[in-house]
Amino acid sequence: MEEKFVFTEDERQKSLILFEELKQELSTSWILEDEKKLLAIAEDAIRNNKIERNTFGLNPILCSLQTAIIAVKDIGLKRDSILATLLYNGVQSGYCSLENVEQQFGEGVGKIIHGLVRIQNLYKKNPVIESENFRNLLLSFAEDMRVILIMIADRVNLMRQIRDTVNKQAQHEVSEEASYLYAPLAHKLGLYRLKSELEDLSLKYLEHDAYYHIKDKLNETKSARDAYIKRFIEPVGKRLEQTG
Repeated sequence: MEEKFVFTEDERQKSLILFEELKQELSTSWILEDEKKLLAIAEDAIRNNKIERNTFGLNPILCSLQTAIIAVKDIGLKRDSILATLLYNGVQSGYCSLENVEQQFGEGVGKIIHGLVRIQNLYKKNPVIESENFRNLLLSFAEDMRVILIMIADRVNLMRQIRDTVNKQAQHEVSEEASYLYAPLAHKLGLYRLKSELEDLSLKYLEHDAYYHIKDKLNETKSARDAYIKRFIEPVGKRLEQTG
């Protein structure tokens, strides 16, 4: 018997909060009619049990909202990209057609989703993706750079969500891809903060002991630096204030 998808109350509350935040971030570019259509598609998919959790047991609707927030706040993407992010899983899972997306939300949204689908197919056909050649192929194959930006946002979100997963093998595979594919892409596109986060989480998941050893050393360095400032720099500053 097929397992029924359950949208937990915690997931529902998180989704509502993220949805409101998304609307505020998009401000005037958010269209009320878009909201009604999105909710109708999601409700129909849930009601007809067309939603499936991913390898890590994560809710794809909640994940798409989390990714959309990263895409808006950290990358600066706008309406078409955000709608594509929210609708892509529906197209990929088959409960929402690309033609239907274009009719309801416009060709711009459809174009981005089409690019995401093309990239996913390219990804599946290339088992060796850790080369510079593949990264360049990915960039040229995407046609629209927003496709790559959404992929980076999605991987950042996934890396954040799998911290406590019991599926360590899948976590390892996702982290390796983040390290040799997504972090370099983020660097190439100037997304340095996201690049650093991908590298940091990759090291944490792939080399747990090394990660915490480095973290402890950095904390020791910070403590020593703070102690030096407190002992020598701050008194000098106070004396200067008194004589100024």
